[in-house]
Amino acid sequence: MQYWVRDVLHGQLRQYAISTHAAKSKVPQCPTCGAAFQTEHQGAPGYLNQQKWKQMNQSNIVAELPIVEDTYLNEALPTPALSEDRPELGRSGSSKKVLSEEEYKQAVDNIEDPDLRAIFSGGSLSGAADPNHILGSGSNLASSTETANAASFDTLAEARLRRRAEQGRDRIVCQRCHTLKHYSRVDRPWREDTVSDPRSLTFLRYKTNLVAVVVCDLFDIPGSLIPRLGEFIGERHPVILVANKADLLPKDYHEERLRMWFKRFTKDLNLNIQSVHLVSALKNLGIRELAADISERRRAGQDIYMIGRANVGKSELINALLRISIGGSKHRVLASHIPGTTMGLAAIPLRHFVKALVPAEGSRPQDRQASLYDTPGVFSSKSITSHLTSDELKSAICSKRIVPFSFILNRNQAIMLGGLGRLELIDGPDRVYVTVFTSIRPHFTNVGRAAELMKRLEQGERTILQLPSGDAERLKSFPQHRVALEHTFEGLHRKHATLDVAFAGIGWIAITGQFPTATIRAFSPNGHGVCVRPPMMPFEYKKISPHMSAARKTPK
Repeated sequence: MQYWVRDVLHGQLRQYAISTHAAKSKVPQCPTCGAAFQTEHQGAPGYLNQQKWKQMNQSNIVAELPIVEDTYLNEALPTPALSEDRPELGRSGSSKKVLSEEEYKQAVDNIEDPDLRAIFSGGSLSGAADPNHILGSGSNLASSTETANAASFDTLAEARLRRRAEQGRDRIVCQRCHTLKHYSRVDRPWREDTVSDPRSLTFLRYKTNLVAVVVCDLFDIPGSLIPRLGEFIGERHPVILVANKADLLPKDYHEERLRMWFKRFTKDLNLNIQSVHLVSALKNLGIRELAADISERRRAGQDIYMIGRANVGKSELINALLRISIGGSKHRVLASHIPGTTMGLAAIPLRHFVKALVPAEGSRPQDRQASLYDTPGVFSSKSITSHLTSDELKSAICSKRIVPFSFILNRNQAIMLGGLGRLELIDGPDRVYVTVFTSIRPHFTNVGRAAELMKRLEQGERTILQLPSGDAERLKSFPQHRVALEHTFEGLHRKHATLDVAFAGIGWIAITGQFPTATIRAFSPNGHGVCVRPPMMPFEYKKISPHMSAARKTPK
């Protein structure tokens, strides 16, 4: 049974189908992104050329799986049996070479392995003629020699394919995954392949035996949380909440205080939360503790579903669990900085997670059909990164440990995070202190100059701002800055931050100072993706003298 969800992206109506049995069916899927294989739309997820499609069927024959017909082509691709000549498995050229009697006998005598010598001499072949008859002459000799060569070649080719399958080196991936893995890019706008409607997860409401692992980005709270997620996946399922990318925070963060701060934002999710973990999938921080918790809370036969926004690290978290498993690394899925890398419901049997999720002494009989599922990330259209290209994402998304810097923000002054957002102090004290948590180099200027820079950017002129980048057409197409919020608050402490202004996907700015009232105004593309929240790291403010130049605190 399939549940269809319609989603409108850039004015184009698209359909998404997620089947509760898609990953367990015989439909061929890309093992790294979960997209169904197809041969019609080049560059789209799941695309295979004719050679790869034929190679996939060759692997299916060896693994004793059914041959998949190409439904997108006018006729099915011819797939030769293992007994036919196959140049792609090691032979050069398409014509067959028949050895003479002397050449064949000499080649057989030079084989050191007695088993292989018996195979090539025809002694162990089923249905073969008497060896004395094989060493005869004439047409019978040529025919017998050719049959022995073909059969022995098939035996070696089958053994080679099985050996590569055991080592995980024969996985056939789609063209999109190959380009992402080796070139870190996609051949078309990445937004076309994303899912932005959380109703695509409603099929989980009808599942009765699962554990949900909800993953979010600790560097993008609350933007990486799906509001009212329990209404879509069901409120009865046990949920383990995972805050990923803890390695991006400063080293001196207090884990327990951060966990208590994070729990404030989980009350509106309507989930049956059993535990909360702060991890780093890339650095394997907290992964063993998470695996032990999942194993303890999961009942026999229960499936595991990874759920969350796009680009929060679900795929990398699966790879981290595979890294601590015995022989699990060869089953890794694709993870990249581009949102929407996972395109379908990708299933990995739990037997590949030995020692991590399955006991090393043997799995329970009920777990033989259980799997861990990687679901497509639900992209937030309000994220500021939704307006960036794949190259701009590399500069905007934080990929290494952040170093916070403190600055002085005077009244009627603005701090700009490239062309992606800006914060202005429009009323209140003469100055406040701001601590910036982002990988984008901040730019300080007065309010009038900031508006002038954005107007030049809208006209396609190059400015001092780091992002967006590109030619004049790219700059003109970037959304205009609009007011995202205007907030009045009281400064509570002169050394601790009072609140954070979070820019979804790119970081946040903490405001420190003791004053009766202050008014700030924030701008972002189309006025989306900005919010205020309690300070995440209030003690990272570094004291600055009022006479100290802010330029001395600018990162190099």
